[in-house]
Amino acid sequence: MLPKEIFRQYDIRGTVPDTFNKNIACNIANVFGYQIKEKTKKDTPIVTVGRDVRLSSDEIFQGVLKGLTDSGCEVIELGHCPTPVTYFSAFHLNPDAYLMITGSHNPANYNGMKLGIGKSTYHSELITSLFDDFQKYGYRTETNKGKHSTFDIKKEYIKWNLNHFSELKNKIKNLKRRITVVIDAGNGVASDVAPEIFKGLGVNVIELFCQFDGNFPNHHPDPTVEENLIDAKNKLNETGADFAVAYDGDADRIGVVDETQNVIWGDMLILIFAKEIAKTKKNPTVIADVKASQVLFDELSKNKISGIMWKTGHSLIKSKLKETNAELAGEMSGHIFFADKYFGYDDAIYSSVRFLEAYVNELIEGKVTKVSDLLKNVPKVYNTPEIRFDCEESKKFQIVEQLSEIFRNYKENGQYGIKNIITTDGIRVVFENGWGLLRASNTQPVLVMRFEATDEKSMNSYKELFENELQKL
Repeated sequence: MLPKEIFRQYDIRGTVPDTFNKNIACNIANVFGYQIKEKTKKDTPIVTVGRDVRLSSDEIFQGVLKGLTDSGCEVIELGHCPTPVTYFSAFHLNPDAYLMITGSHNPANYNGMKLGIGKSTYHSELITSLFDDFQKYGYRTETNKGKHSTFDIKKEYIKWNLNHFSELKNKIKNLKRRITVVIDAGNGVASDVAPEIFKGLGVNVIELFCQFDGNFPNHHPDPTVEENLIDAKNKLNETGADFAVAYDGDADRIGVVDETQNVIWGDMLILIFAKEIAKTKKNPTVIADVKASQVLFDELSKNKISGIMWKTGHSLIKSKLKETNAELAGEMSGHIFFADKYFGYDDAIYSSVRFLEAYVNELIEGKVTKVSDLLKNVPKVYNTPEIRFDCEESKKFQIVEQLSEIFRNYKENGQYGIKNIITTDGIRVVFENGWGLLRASNTQPVLVMRFEATDEKSMNSYKELFENELQKL
């Protein structure tokens, strides 16, 4: 049997060994193998398979290998590598499908899968179809089983990046001073790849937790939680490095800290990247999720960049990127997607080099002397972090809809100075001096709020209003 709850909006994820283990992975991979054959019309399709460094990943790989080869698929084992490097294999090796074994930024006892056919990611109904097909067909075995080979994709990924950024390497070489970067890999899969790329570009690298350890002994590998960046901040303070970059467990989410130990959150990273793209692309299009600051959208407009507010969720953002042919997309959670000069998937290592590139270019142009200068002219606003609280799965969307109705009535009656209500993903209420957001998580029984305003008093008043209405509900 397969536990239905592990089939989520964007990936498959469970706790080891209770809801995700070698046998469960074997069954899912087997069903996936037959879906690949059906969609590609090939008898022996090729699947690239990567895995993170969690303690359970090696054993789970054995289950995936059996499930895929029993279905008749040929498996190219990529070994331990970042999720974006497995995505890279889809473009570099042109397999029929790919599968990444990873628990992403979850605690060490979690594991799961991210997968896709061709160059398209599985999400939403495609993920639940794996559960449905297993219920329908069960485990199947072909007479002619698939083969198994290995490939050093990390070597190719590093080589590709050093070639891609060769011009940046020359710029760094010609600078009057050495650039120093702290790299905090959190003992995850970026530990060997990211430092090698930065060193190859001529940067002085200070490595922090760049040794594989699936126990994540130093801090939880999630750079969107500020307490996980304390070590990077301390190392910046100690060394005077230009900036620090941190990655989550599978290196598809980025965190950046400037030389003053201030975190540059996802929406402001998007702004820095977008302004850099606008130097060479006329009227580029940029997508950000509903949790992003209004400052981002205002600054994009000021710089003649088209901004699109879209739903939270890396697969949903990626789909919107393709649909609109945008140059860039990103989320507050640190997923950044470059279609400009790249393949359009979320790659924290590539994004960190693009950040380095933006900084170096501004240094050369004389516009900045330090990383914090990249945002020196951006208006100051006050905002909360994500405020998350538990809510029953069966009620969370209903509560969002009820709150939407309440605020629509307030707007019609001219109460609270409500200027606009955005329902792209949950409800984002735009007030005179800021906004408030309530949305239901697509992956957990959780509701999420966030607030922003031009002054602290307004921000707190919007928060209080939302909390009072939710209390009544």
